[in-house]
Amino acid sequence: MKAKNIFWIVSVLVFATLLIVSCDLDGDKNPFKGTWRSSEGYMAFFEDYSWEVPHYSGGVGLKGIYTYSDNTATVTYQEITNNGIDWRPITSSEASGYTRTATVSGNKLTWGATTYTRQ
Repeated sequence: MKAKNIFWIVSVLVFATLLIVSCDLDGDKNPFKGTWRSSEGYMAFFEDYSWEVPHYSGGVGLKGIYTYSDNTATVTYQEITNNGIDWRPITSSEASGYTRTATVSGNKLTWGATTYTRQ
């Protein structure tokens, strides 16, 4: 009888711990994660810590990583393509032409002169 009680107590404690941990993880939502579209038709895809704009101005595609604090992200450019197929590492001189900070407010992402709407 005591073994059954201990089993149930341990089961409830494990369940409660998992519930607390999962609720805590939901509290830190990434405001950048998702699909975004600009009024010009550019699409931006943000995952947990990576991003991609497959077709930007002049047909250039960009990829990279980012870190964020609250609603501001620091964007790092890692790859570039001119044809959407062949990706290569971006040079520092190429990357210097692009904005390195993005912000989210509501369903709007502002990145340089471009504003995207969450899809």
